[in-house]
Amino acid sequence: MEYCRIHRDNDTLIVFIMKHYETDTSGEHVEIRVERKDDMDTYAVFTLPAYYCSHAYGFTERELDELGDFLKNNAVTIWDMARGNIRAEGVA
Repeated sequence: MEYCRIHRDNDTLIVFIMKHYETDTSGEHVEIRVERKDDMDTYAVFTLPAYYCSHAYGFTERELDELGDFLKNNAVTIWDMARGNIRAEGVA
């Protein structure tokens, strides 16, 4: 499900919540995918709560760091949406 769009000077990034899951050994996780609106081949996949980027293509290290910071700053609403507590319309 789409979480939000990040509008920047020359492009737009789309942030998706891909899946919410639990494991016996490490607990609850959310997988996030970020891609450029006009270039879906540029993407990054993060796993929360570690904010670990497992796959990325086309983003600079600085952009990946900024995306990690964005995810940390919005963690509460991301987790609430992944758990089904809020809907996309409720996210500003």
